[in-house]
Amino acid sequence: MERVDPYLMSVFRSRIANPACAYRVYKVLRSCSYHDLCTPAGAYGLVDRLAHCCEVQITPQTRDYAARWLMSCGVDPQNPTHRRSMYHLVYER
Repeated sequence: MERVDPYLMSVFRSRIANPACAYRVYKVLRSCSYHDLCTPAGAYGLVDRLAHCCEVQITPQTRDYAARWLMSCGVDPQNPTHRRSMYHLVYER
């Protein structure tokens, strides 16, 4: 589980290109902490909020994969270094 789902990432990239959507996404991400993302409730909650912000429907399998990926990657949205790493993950082509 090293990489995020390529389909989900492509949808996320296209949606976040809209400044209004990007603002909502960044607001949701800033509200999370490392400890939130280490728990299933926090990781699944973030996936659900991001899907809502981006106005996309995701399958239960995609939701599970994304939440498990978040729990295993150890990212801290409050850490500037981690935010830069996530920015590069989203915008790498």
